[in-house]
Amino acid sequence: MQEVRAAVIGTGVMGRKYAQMIAEGKAGALRLTAVVCRSAGAQQWAKDTLPDTVRVCPNAEELYAHAEEFDAVLVVTPHKTHPALVMQAFAHGKHVLCDKPSANALASALEMNRAAEKSGLVFAMMFHQRRYKKYMRLKKLLDDGALGEIKRVQLENSRYFRTWMYHRSGSWRSSWAGEGGGALLNQGQHILDIWQWLFGMPTSIYAVIPYGKYNNFMVDDEATLLMEYPQQRTATFILSTGEGSYTERLEIVGTKGTALLEEDTLTLHTYTPDTETYRRTADCTERQQLTETTTTEQFAPQAEPYPEMLANFADAILHGTPLTAPGVEGVRALELTDAAYLSAWLGEKLTLPLDAERFEQELQKHIQEEQANG
Repeated sequence: MQEVRAAVIGTGVMGRKYAQMIAEGKAGALRLTAVVCRSAGAQQWAKDTLPDTVRVCPNAEELYAHAEEFDAVLVVTPHKTHPALVMQAFAHGKHVLCDKPSANALASALEMNRAAEKSGLVFAMMFHQRRYKKYMRLKKLLDDGALGEIKRVQLENSRYFRTWMYHRSGSWRSSWAGEGGGALLNQGQHILDIWQWLFGMPTSIYAVIPYGKYNNFMVDDEATLLMEYPQQRTATFILSTGEGSYTERLEIVGTKGTALLEEDTLTLHTYTPDTETYRRTADCTERQQLTETTTTEQFAPQAEPYPEMLANFADAILHGTPLTAPGVEGVRALELTDAAYLSAWLGEKLTLPLDAERFEQELQKHIQEEQANG
């Protein structure tokens, strides 16, 4: 096999974008053979935009009636539908690339992961920000131990400002029943994935979430998470989709240095000797004998690396190339999200791993309350 025949399930904004990239030959060895479009408008878009060779199906059942025509599927549908569609694909022997988040709640994501591991098929997530050069640079610094032992991390992100028109752009958006959450589950999944990719999973989390702070709904548009890690590492994560200012700030404090990433500018402060050694051996009371070197790196604007992610998916199927974002790792950002929601609901610090059933019970209570309030 020299190419991977792909079907795209879901043709909203992102599904259309992926389908066109593949159809235009911008996705490596992926070749588009089918799309699933539920609405008449989406079906007309597919017929007007995509090659005549692409089969247009109204639902997944019709797609799998022609299962011999494709090898892999891209699932690009509302969050809560991801697990069932992914598991359906595995049941038909198809490889899967799933858009974020992996699910709308942890329990169904874990079930999906078990199905993926049992299938032995390639399973990828569209966490494309792992291919941002600035995050790849931070990953290398951390993996190489350039900052020493990490002591503290702080992130603040208001990049994803969202208007009321956005929140009402789909009947399922920004609700417990339809989406399973708000900012953390939607925009925050990319940021939380980068967080766990760089720093791993914490041992505990405490969240303060003023639900509906900027909007008239019951889900989150702002969240502050306090996390604890082994060796007394502490971390703060702040996300807002309601602030006018654009802020992307990540600070990592280690014993050998500090990294400060502000949008596309990385400032490194490195110490000689490292602060642990200096603290024990210096014959002064402060920083007088500590040598600090400061360097700055500027990252050029980068096109969203969706084509690279699609090509990586195909290469994993054809050649066993390691995935940029293995699908089973999607559960980590989701677990952080659900733990934060549950912590805020209960007013408690929670230890991880999260009790998925406990979260599901509380989620259902909030769905019922949301529906009762109209």
